[in-house]
Amino acid sequence: MNKFISYIYLIILLLAFTASPAIALRCGNDLILEGDTTLKVRIALKNNGGEIIEKTYPGAKEGRSINSKKRGKHSSHTGVIEKWFIRSPSGYGRTYCYELTFVGSKLKEIGSGVDCN
Repeated sequence: MNKFISYIYLIILLLAFTASPAIALRCGNDLILEGDTTLKVRIALKNNGGEIIEKTYPGAKEGRSINSKKRGKHSSHTGVIEKWFIRSPSGYGRTYCYELTFVGSKLKEIGSGVDCN
């Protein structure tokens, strides 16, 4: 029985280390999270002194099907892919640049921040 409990603890420990963290970035006093709409991101940038540096549409066409796997389920949805390059103030007085990827009007990926200064 003691060995069984040890295996349970080991499995829980391994699952804790493999869980992926929530993806977000700080924009002044607001958080921008995956799943936010383009409007919410624009408002967060405007309210905190951030800005969109550039927008690109990497080869996506209206109605293009995008397949994704989320929480073990496959889904298919359509939408235009947009990449925004933004400048966002952090809470530490520094400004960072990020690449945001939207599918349709939902934020799907936040790239790593780099110092813009």
